[in-house]
Order: sequence, then structure tokens, then C-alpha cells
Amino acid sequence: MRPPPHETQHWPEVGSGLWTRWWGYLVRWLVFGLVISFFQPVADDSDQYWQQKTALGLVGLVFGLACAVLFTIAENKLNTPRVKWKTWGIVIATWLVVKVVFVTAIALA
Repeated sequence: MRPPPHETQHWPEVGSGLWTRWWGYLVRWLVFGLVISFFQPVADDSDQYWQQKTALGLVGLVFGLACAVLFTIAENKLNTPRVKWKTWGIVIATWLVVKVVFVTAIALA
């Protein structure tokens, strides 16, 4: 039984299109980006410790968002049958590509 349209009007259809499973992927990548970036070391300046941690957290969220977008598109175009080894390959490739882009952008800034 499907819920009435007024309860689901803000959510995309599940199971079709390029953005299939977008919300689940987004949450996972955001949590990954936040956890990985938040536990990075910061300078010993105790006066700005939480400002530095907040900045790292925000960068991690942007990183997670970029990974979620890239992964969702790749997964829904290249792995529609959801083969597990392909999914893990796409996960690693997504992380690597976005990491290279972020490190390059930081180095050039």
C-alpha cells in the first residue's frame, strides 16, 4: 500500500532514474566525510581549537556531498544490477577522485 501523495510529495521516486537511492548515499557519505575530517589533527593553538575543528567539519561535509553526487551518478549509470564488487570499486574510485580534486584545490589556494 502506497502512502497518500501529500505525505511523499517532497521526496523523489525510489527505484528509478539517475538519483535512485540518493538520500541513503548522501547520508552515508556525509557521515564519512564528517568523521574522517573531524578527527584530523589541528595546530596546537588552544585558543582556536574549536574554530579549526568546525572548519574541518565543514570541509568534511562538502567533501561528503561531492562524493555523494559523484557516487550516485556513477552507481546508477555503471552498476544498475548492484554487483557488490563494482559498488566497492566505485566507492574507492569516488573517494580517490574527490580526494585528488580537494587536495589539488587546497594546494592551489
